[in-house]
Amino acid sequence: MVASWCKTRPGGCIPLESIKQFFRICEFVAQEALSSIGRSGFMSWLVVMTMAVSLSILGGAWLMVQDLTDISLQMGGRVPIVAFLNDDADPKGVEAEIQQLPNVAQVDYISKDQAWSQMQMDMKTKMTMDNLLTTNPLPNSLRVQVKDSTQTDDTAASIQKLQGVEDISYGKDLLQKLAQFTAFIRTGGLAISGLLGLATLAVIMNTIRLAVMSRRREIEIMHLVGASNSFIAWPFLLEGMLLGFFGALLTGGVLVGWRYFMTDKWQQLFPFIQIQPDYFTVAQIFIAMAAVGMVIGALGSMLSVRKHIRLAMAD
Repeated sequence: MVASWCKTRPGGCIPLESIKQFFRICEFVAQEALSSIGRSGFMSWLVVMTMAVSLSILGGAWLMVQDLTDISLQMGGRVPIVAFLNDDADPKGVEAEIQQLPNVAQVDYISKDQAWSQMQMDMKTKMTMDNLLTTNPLPNSLRVQVKDSTQTDDTAASIQKLQGVEDISYGKDLLQKLAQFTAFIRTGGLAISGLLGLATLAVIMNTIRLAVMSRRREIEIMHLVGASNSFIAWPFLLEGMLLGFFGALLTGGVLVGWRYFMTDKWQQLFPFIQIQPDYFTVAQIFIAMAAVGMVIGALGSMLSVRKHIRLAMAD
C-alpha cells in the first residue's frame, strides 16, 4: 500500500535515510544549544533575567492599559448624562426625544421637588438650608444611561441640541483623565520596554559572540568537513530563542502575580465596578511575550553569528 502511494506521489517517497538524517540534525542542534547555555553560565542567566524584566514591564503595561480601558468603558456606562430642563419645557416630550437617540439605554425623569428633597437629605448632616432658601432653585432633569460609553460625548452633544434642554452634566473630565493616564502608561511602558529590549539584544549578542569565539576551532573543523554556515549557525539561533523563552517563562509568573495584585487594587479604587481577574487575558499576553522574547533572542543570535563566524574562520 505504501509502495503504491509512493508511485503515485510526485517525486516519489522521501527516503527513510533522509528522515533519519533530519532528526539527527535536530537532535544535534538541540544538544548544542542546551550545552552552550550551560557553558555560558552567568551570561545566560543575565540574558534570561534582563529579558524577564523587559517583558514583564511590557506585559504589565499591556495589562494595565487593558484594565484602564475596561474601567473607562464600565464607568462610562455607569456615569449618567444629566440633562437639566428649562422651566417651560415639557419633560415627557424631551424624554421621548431622548429615548429615540441610538445610544440611549434608559431615561429617568427627576422632578425639581425630588431633586430638592434628595439634596436636603444629602446635606442634612452638614448644614440646614431652611433659613437660607424659601424657594426651590433646582430644575427638572432627565438622567440618561448610555449603551456604549465610547459614544458618550456624541450622545451628550445630541441631547444638548434638543429644545427644552438648558444644560447637561456628565463625568467627561473623569473619562478624559482616565484616557490620558491610559495613554501615558502605554507610551511609558513601550519606551521603557524598548530600552530594555535593546539592552537585552546587546547582552544576547555578547553571549553568542563569546560562545562562537570559544568554539572557533570546532567551527573551523566543521567547515573543513563540509558543514554549511546555516548548519553551524542553527544551534546559536536556537540558543537565543531558548534564552528568550526562558525569560518569558519568568514573565508569566510575574504577570499572574501582577494580575492578582492589580485586580485587588482596582477593586479598592473603584468599588462600584465589578472587576474579575481575567487569567485568559494573562495567557494571551504571555503567548505574545514568549513570541517577542524568542524573536529578540533569535535576532540577537543572528546578528552575532553572521559577524563572528566569519571572524572565527578568518583566524
